[in-house]
Amino acid sequence: MKNENRQEIKNESNIEEGIGWILRIGVAIAVIIMFVGVLLFFINQNTGYGKTIPVNLVLLIKGLEELKAGAWIMIGIFILILTPTIRVFASIFAFLIVKDYLYTAITGLVFCILLFAAFIGLKG
Repeated sequence: MKNENRQEIKNESNIEEGIGWILRIGVAIAVIIMFVGVLLFFINQNTGYGKTIPVNLVLLIKGLEELKAGAWIMIGIFILILTPTIRVFASIFAFLIVKDYLYTAITGLVFCILLFAAFIGLKG
C-alpha cells in the first residue's frame, strides 16, 4: 500500500514538473522572439509597418519572413499569451492520468472558456 502511495506521489510530482516546463519553455521562446523584434526595431528604426501592426496571424507570419520588427514582437506576445492556455490543456491530461475526473471536467471547462474568449477576441 505504501509503495502505491509513493508511486502516485512520484507520478503527480513528475506531471507537475512537466507542466512547469511548459510554462518555462513558452516564456523563454516568447522572450527570445520579442528580443529579436526589439533588435530589428533598433536596427531598422521602425516596426516595418505604418501606424498599425496587423493582428492577422497570416500577415504576421509573412512579417516574420520579411524581418518586420512589429511582427516579431506581436508573435512573441501571442506565444506569451498562448503559453498558459497550453498549460491548461496539458493539465486536462495530467488530471486524467491521476484519475481525478472532477478536476479534469473543471479544467476542460476552463479550457473551453479560454478558447471561446480567444475566438471572440479574434472577431473583434
